[in-house]
Amino acid sequence: MNKKKRENNKIHDSIIKDVLEEKKEFRDFIRTFYNIEVEEEKLELQNKEYRTRFGLRTRYIDVLYKIKGEETYIILEHQSTVDYAMSERIGEYCLAVVRSRRRYMLRSRNRIAPLVYAIVLSTAKRVWDATRTIKQDEGNLYKLPAQKYPEYEVIDINDYKIEYLLNLRTGLGIILAFEKIKTKEDFTYIIESLKRREINKRERRAVELIVEHLEEEISILTNKLPEEKIEEMREELLKIIMKEGDFIMMNFTKAFVKIVQEEGKKARKEAIKEGRKEGRKEGRKLGEQNIIKSLFRSKMSAKEISDRTGIDLSEILRIVK
Repeated sequence: MNKKKRENNKIHDSIIKDVLEEKKEFRDFIRTFYNIEVEEEKLELQNKEYRTRFGLRTRYIDVLYKIKGEETYIILEHQSTVDYAMSERIGEYCLAVVRSRRRYMLRSRNRIAPLVYAIVLSTAKRVWDATRTIKQDEGNLYKLPAQKYPEYEVIDINDYKIEYLLNLRTGLGIILAFEKIKTKEDFTYIIESLKRREINKRERRAVELIVEHLEEEISILTNKLPEEKIEEMREELLKIIMKEGDFIMMNFTKAFVKIVQEEGKKARKEAIKEGRKEGRKEGRKLGEQNIIKSLFRSKMSAKEISDRTGIDLSEILRIVK
């Protein structure tokens, strides 16, 4: 797997994990895909203390919730590729949760062992065909009866259409819909669907996450569509989540920064010719000053220039004197 692909997989995991760490999103997720009803206030997100040794690396459980007042846990692992060692990993994770509660169980009168549900959310391009439990591998290999190891459930987005995921009206539904993009037509369909309706707070947050990663040029889309289309996609998404005035200001700021950089490069080249070591710094400063003066001459107020560029008002006033 090349470096760029590994980076994209990390981004996939990060986005989905961020969304599912919101209790409302996780509640809707397990209700929709796993048919489990748990009240939002009973979900307790667990911290990073749950980890286990697997091979020579330390792995962390992606998302782990405890049900308040019960010794019940739900493990969720997101996979953007099929992992044929998943049955062993899930077994390790389940044991890690049980071990972490050992002291509590020894002090408890009831001494109830934790009940652990394990779910794998697969966004792999291919259908998930890894075994769900070590028992499946053992069945035909040994004369002794196969053992009952922990078994996990799989939610495979290959089984769901983009339309269905969008209609969930959740942040995760938006992200999973983008995961299913294969053509520009798929992207256009999602954009048009979102434009036709008023998106809710969770959907808006999901789109913001996607835009954020588009800006980093590493995203859930870069493996699916040509890179030259990334900027076009980003602007289409911004139109959905931003007011018109905000969108204009964002483009203004972006253009301002670009012009300052270009002016700075020119001034730096001139400074280098003259033998000045501070060419880059001086060039950037000169480019910034020239643009501010031009904006002021075009009847834009100092306050407005400050608001749009992020430069202190006192500095703007000093430059335009």
